Amino acid sequence: MILSLRKVSACLLAAVFLGSVGGCTPPWESDEVVLNIAPVNYARIRQDAEITLRQAAEDDLATTRFVAMEAIPKVLGAKAGPICKQALSDKSPEVRFAAAMGIGEIRYAPALEKLQTMAKYKVPGAERDAGTYCAVIYALHQLGDQTHTSDLGEMLFDDVVPVRASAALVMGKMKLKAAIQPLKSALGNERDDAMKFELTRALARCGEKSSIRKLEAYTRDRFVDEQIIAIRALEELQSPMCRTLFPYLAVHDKSPRVRTVASGALAAMGYETPELFSYCAQAALEPRTLMVQALGDAQKVTNKQVYFLQSLAAMSMSGFKHQQAIDVAGELLKSKDPGVRVASAVCILKKIPDVSVPKPVKKPVKTELLTLPKPKPEPVRVKLHTAGGKD
Repeated sequence: MILSLRKVSACLLAAVFLGSVGGCTPPWESDEVVLNIAPVNYARIRQDAEITLRQAAEDDLATTRFVAMEAIPKVLGAKAGPICKQALSDKSPEVRFAAAMGIGEIRYAPALEKLQTMAKYKVPGAERDAGTYCAVIYALHQLGDQTHTSDLGEMLFDDVVPVRASAALVMGKMKLKAAIQPLKSALGNERDDAMKFELTRALARCGEKSSIRKLEAYTRDRFVDEQIIAIRALEELQSPMCRTLFPYLAVHDKSPRVRTVASGALAAMGYETPELFSYCAQAALEPRTLMVQALGDAQKVTNKQVYFLQSLAAMSMSGFKHQQAIDVAGELLKSKDPGVRVASAVCILKKIPDVSVPKPVKKPVKTELLTLPKPKPEPVRVKLHTAGGKD
């Protein structure tokens, strides 16, 4: 076992959420998670993380370039601008989509002329993929060009599901109140269950309150992919229900993927415990063990499942203040899987800018403890019937 937990009983994780009900406070000051991994050099690992992302953006595999382009704007800021602009000419529409969305996020003005050319119909250099065109509209909107924004309303009712999904995603990212009615109309006409989820998330981002409650129901859905997206959406929206839903998912959900994401979300919200960190660290360093425990010996654990869990663990580590969180990400930066390397690089670049020199910590920083209210009747759940990710 790579992990050891000092002075913590097996039932303490439940106690942290039920402590206020039982009238006790766990002695966090005396608890310490110990990982048998070497500490990283902060300056060197940060440099390695940035190099990893830049290399991934030029990888031969389009899937790797896409993952990198999704991550780069989030952690490199203005430095990501030239990389995203160059990726607008990528042969893969998915990569161009991510690049345009990234330019919109960081509002990289030097890409405006290129984007305006991509938005012109039947002009050399114009965008040919309808889904990517939605991302181009988003980037232009973020840079102050509203010329094509109205096209999103038509594309929201396109015959092709991925095009409708791209339009819904962009409208949600814009967070315009004016988008609520078109999104509601689209949701009323929609028959594809996965698309209904995307429309619900877009409405929630635009501030439609009933859609936020529907997202809460999605966190209990039987499809892992939708659960994970719903958790991240609720964290982004800072829903008050996070305080109730996330502890339950972090402790009781059957999927290690969901538990890992919920644990990282709680840590990012300031509710960090040794148990949550220990679980995420095990997901990063001993993923196969957790997967076998979840699936049983009868079902074979694939490398794809292992790498996906490690990627989620790397992202979750960015929410923890624990001294060894960066050390865990440093271990994952050595992975054979490009997705794991990108996720760990993102974690490292998110955390190290806030830390100049690593300082020894004798005691974990005290964090607010989160209590789990008494069980209430479960909300009405929105059921999905498409084939989703399963552990």
